[in-house]
Amino acid sequence: MISTDPPEISAAFRTGLGATFTFLSDHERKAISALDIVEVTPPGFRHGLLAVPYTFSLLPDLTIHRIYNGWWFVGRPTNEELRQDLRAMMERCRADYVYRAPAQDAAG
Repeated sequence: MISTDPPEISAAFRTGLGATFTFLSDHERKAISALDIVEVTPPGFRHGLLAVPYTFSLLPDLTIHRIYNGWWFVGRPTNEELRQDLRAMMERCRADYVYRAPAQDAAG
């Protein structure tokens, strides 16, 4: 999760949720410009820079497996889509993902 809240507020929110994953903070909103995901809004928009909301499925090396543009409800990934992403990523990254029965002894 990337938040535009200051790090201390994100940390308190993370603690309150009991989340075990890292929340990233972009309170200066530099990442949204670097990633070119700034929402184009009318000049003088009172909330400042906004990011187009994306959801990413990341592989262990932090490369992007899949991107969802979540600006509209139908653009956000469902639990099933995320489960399918996890299945595909595990199959790609884990040699033991596909079950293989042990070889049978020739004696019986």
